[in-house]
Amino acid sequence: MKRRVIIEEFGKIGHAELEMKPMMMFVGDNNSGKSYLMSLLWGLSSVGIPILTRVNDEIKKSKLYKECEQYVIERIMKGEGEEHLSYEWFERFWHLLNDCIKQNKDHFVSEIFNKNMHIGKLELEIEGEAELKIEVETNFYYEHPKELKKEGITPNNAENKRILWISDTPKTKSGINILDDYMQNGERYIEFILEVFLGHWINFKNKIMYRRKDSKVFLPSSRTGFILSKNLLTNNIYENSFNRFNSMIQEDMQEDQDSYFTKPVISFLKLLNNIGEKKYGIHQLEELAEFMERTILHGQVEIQNAMAKSFLYKPETFNNPIQMYLASAVVTEITPLYLLCKYRYGMTDIFIEEPEMCMHPRLQTRIARVLVRLCNMEIPVIMTTHSDIIIQHINNMLRVKNSDKKKELMGRYKIEEQDLLGEEQVGVYQFSCLENDRSQIVELKAGEMGFETTTFSDAFEEMLELTYAI
Repeated sequence: MKRRVIIEEFGKIGHAELEMKPMMMFVGDNNSGKSYLMSLLWGLSSVGIPILTRVNDEIKKSKLYKECEQYVIERIMKGEGEEHLSYEWFERFWHLLNDCIKQNKDHFVSEIFNKNMHIGKLELEIEGEAELKIEVETNFYYEHPKELKKEGITPNNAENKRILWISDTPKTKSGINILDDYMQNGERYIEFILEVFLGHWINFKNKIMYRRKDSKVFLPSSRTGFILSKNLLTNNIYENSFNRFNSMIQEDMQEDQDSYFTKPVISFLKLLNNIGEKKYGIHQLEELAEFMERTILHGQVEIQNAMAKSFLYKPETFNNPIQMYLASAVVTEITPLYLLCKYRYGMTDIFIEEPEMCMHPRLQTRIARVLVRLCNMEIPVIMTTHSDIIIQHINNMLRVKNSDKKKELMGRYKIEEQDLLGEEQVGVYQFSCLENDRSQIVELKAGEMGFETTTFSDAFEEMLELTYAI
């Protein structure tokens, strides 16, 4: 099932159409909108559902809304039973979802960037018929969950509830209680269905699941600065949040300030404070952390204080750990990703800016290998990068997978199956600054040698031209 997002008039971006894939790379010029667009995609999966599915008065007046509301009311009145949501009704609800997105898009981007923002167009597309079912069911809910209902006897504390379900398999369904006055609450059920539809678009596996907001991990650039100043930032937040006098000053200055962190960055700071407390997620993440210890860190990062979350670096050759400010920039840059894997953080997506930051070319191939393995663990990876090394590594893995000499190459270069990618898994988008202060975004197609990024090759050609001239 293909999923696309269409964007217009967003910052420097005049128009962009992206097909969501398990690994996406944004490459190209500085200050061309790569981080803007990645932040927006993070927002779709993290904060977008309750904002973008809100039904306002203008939506309620539309013919499409009234048709969808009538359909839901009739389905509730019909009583218990299950039926497939036809393609026709799927399309109607999808159009209604995009109508709501159109009404709420400015509020949505303002929420992400913590300031008043405008976006000309935000539209979601989905290809392929979804096998969704709509169901009305009556269940007994007990005051004490462990209390079992005896055969033929309903306990006095059992509450009879009717549920409206949307599902694609028996294990992946979402429900909402049907109120007694459901005829007057059509908006409630419509918003619920639109939330399910948007959740369906967000999830790569086409499963109707709601997961924690913090499962969509965003790792911003300047990770070193955040790691080294984390406690200072945290103390400042506490001071401004709980000190009444400082809060009053902030209110007076609020209109003049434009220096708030974006929501993705705030989520990252929360992550640094929470990391180490959650030890669930897939087991292979621990193996990936060990790979980073051997090939990139040449040591380990430890958490010194469970409350304040102070990080220490313990090199392989040292008996005692050292403070992070004494470690190399490679260590501080890789620490957040390493800790996510070490503690098996329950992440479902990862958005990372410039993973190659501060890394020697040899280490860039290794961090690329880490990101490919995450992708093959069914954790989608979206990144911005200026690294031709990372692009070339991805190209090599695409070519090895399809090579007639696959086994020979894998043996010679110690490549594992989890290091390989298929062309269908990767989407590469090149950002170019135009003379009119706009950015052009072009999807690159893989050729015989993989993805060729002209912004990198053009820069090399200019440098070689000067070299030959000298």
